Amino acid sequence: GGGRILSLPYPQELNDIPTILVRRASASEFAGMIVDNFDEMREQSERHEQPLVMGIALHAYIVGQPFRLRKLRRALEHIAAHRDDVWLTTSGEIAAHARTELDRFVHGGV
Repeated sequence: GGGRILSLPYPQELNDIPTILVRRASASEFAGMIVDNFDEMREQSERHEQPLVMGIALHAYIVGQPFRLRKLRRALEHIAAHRDDVWLTTSGEIAAHARTELDRFVHGGV
């Protein structure tokens, strides 16, 4: 007991299960959603000078199929092309960073 809970955004819109299987979007549409979401969030983050978190929920048995994978790869390459401007990371690394910042704030480092 006594541990901390950190909640990170889990996307429903950028999630291959509801997007591809339920709403029947094509691989191209899903990849386009990823690119458009990234570009819009990047612009908003710069305009308002605040960090934003963008998650993409992927499942190998859906988007990992070869006929879908090429489209996903192009979307991820688009994001990776901006790696000098954004932090490409994992939820675990975000949690570790948040813990460090919170500890620094709580214990008088700010």
